[in-house]
Amino acid sequence: MSRLKPLDMYNLLPKTNCKECGQDTCMAFTYLLISRDAELEQCKPLLEPKYKQNYSKLKELLTSPVRAVKFGEGKHEKTIGGEEVMRRHELTWFNPTVLAIDVHDEMDESELSKRVDLITHWSTFYIGQNLFLDAIAIRCVSGDPNKFAKAVAAVIKYTDWPIILCSLDPACLKAGIKAAPGKKPLLYAATKDNWKEVGEIARSAKLPVVIAAPGDLDLLKSLAKSMHEAGVEEIALDPGTYWGEGLLGDTLNNFTMLRRAAIEAGDKTVGWPLIGVPATIWIGKEGISEGEKLATAFQETILSALLTARYADLLIVHSTELWTFLPLVILKRNLYEDPRVHSAVDAELMAIGSPDQNSPVMVTTNFALTAYTVKSDLEQSKIDAWLLIMDTEGIGVESAAAGGQFNASKISDAMEEFKVGDKVNHRALIIPGMGSRFKGEIEDLSGWDVYVGPRDSGAIGDFLKEKYRAATGLKYVGDPGKDSPVILTSNNIKTFYEVKKPLLDAKASAWLVVVDTEGLDFGSALKEKKIDAAAVKKTMDEGGADEQISKKELIIPPALESLKGSIESATKWKVKVVAPDKLSETVK
Repeated sequence: MSRLKPLDMYNLLPKTNCKECGQDTCMAFTYLLISRDAELEQCKPLLEPKYKQNYSKLKELLTSPVRAVKFGEGKHEKTIGGEEVMRRHELTWFNPTVLAIDVHDEMDESELSKRVDLITHWSTFYIGQNLFLDAIAIRCVSGDPNKFAKAVAAVIKYTDWPIILCSLDPACLKAGIKAAPGKKPLLYAATKDNWKEVGEIARSAKLPVVIAAPGDLDLLKSLAKSMHEAGVEEIALDPGTYWGEGLLGDTLNNFTMLRRAAIEAGDKTVGWPLIGVPATIWIGKEGISEGEKLATAFQETILSALLTARYADLLIVHSTELWTFLPLVILKRNLYEDPRVHSAVDAELMAIGSPDQNSPVMVTTNFALTAYTVKSDLEQSKIDAWLLIMDTEGIGVESAAAGGQFNASKISDAMEEFKVGDKVNHRALIIPGMGSRFKGEIEDLSGWDVYVGPRDSGAIGDFLKEKYRAATGLKYVGDPGKDSPVILTSNNIKTFYEVKKPLLDAKASAWLVVVDTEGLDFGSALKEKKIDAAAVKKTMDEGGADEQISKKELIIPPALESLKGSIESATKWKVKVVAPDKLSETVK
């Protein structure tokens, strides 16, 4: 199929630039029509009688090779079909596969209500979006029109979801339609034996209808042509759904050939939505064991997934095992996501849990999958943190780092924009493992210490417990000289920044002796014997403190006052006890 050309469409518009459509020019409106972001009827002048011919031509141009069919009403109305390309990355796939779960008229009302309640209230949260099932297929198992009508009435009493009336008996379909006034159900199905009667029902009631000719594409095409010529305006095609050796391949081939004929060959007789019925896999399996039910549900899910990827616009499934729904709604969500638009969330500083001024600060991109995965992993690990989501145009960390959307300058700017420094007492930023090469540059631009986190956010919990620690050794703040103050601290993040942050704020210069306490604060380190005079001396010796510093005075916190004498004895330095909140005053 050749793509729509803007000028061809523009020349058929009134060209008044009246702005009634909400756009400044008719050309701008043309591009919205092509991208399906506007309806032709939004152009009010085009609806005038003098433009009737142009309207018809535009309507024809905008009709997809696979025509769109709608059923249901109001906010739950569903559109199936309406596709233009075979492969989603050629443009996009527009209307996600509708997942319909079946009920039948042999269920008592209690069982029916429970199943309908399960179908309509099941949902899962995925990448910032709640995913649901879509419709209810009501099967006429009894063959009794009255009983079928009661089942239909019961379903619509419990839900306003779209319904599919499933029966090969025209009398049952009529009864079901009568029991659901104004609901615009989808009728399933017209066959070679009943197509005239069912076609007349669909035509007179102005309802969409499914034509079924399992395994016979020629018959399916012939019936579709006959019914459309007879005045049925909305049609869907069921080429048959089979599972088993050799049969599955034929099923997938039939769906593919129909879609190819519609899009690539432009065959309008088969340019309709395709219906799959994986529920047929349950035929003849009444009374099977629980193990067999589990295996059948698994097979039905596989079949449903394959048909979703092979152009099925609507699926009728039987299993209500909750795990069967999850892969199907996620698969269709991913397949029908517009590849022209990156899935992104807003840039922000997000509070995860109940963070405070000592909570860690992490940075990630606004690619929706990345942002929500990191958020979910932090929440599941019960970590209170600040999550800086920066604008990378909806691109993930690795690609954004390669493409320049994730870099030191932009990270530093985002920290300033969202005033991260006002939220915390420390100056520690955790970056993703895949952005490790920006560590030094971020530190230079922002003045913060950068800690390289794991590549996988699922490991953040372990990282915080085992690796989120200040670097040990002889460090410094500002530009200290030989006579500058020397302060003892630990590699516990909170303890370390209780010392460093006030010095930074005061723009003071000092030496820091950072002792490895395995991430414990001084109080805990003393109790667990993770710090003593020997550990302090070792750290100072390894950092060359005696050679670099002439004023041999070490400032320690009150928590280590009990070690004052032993540290003096081990290091031969004078030891002074100063509380962290008095450090900047003491240093000055």
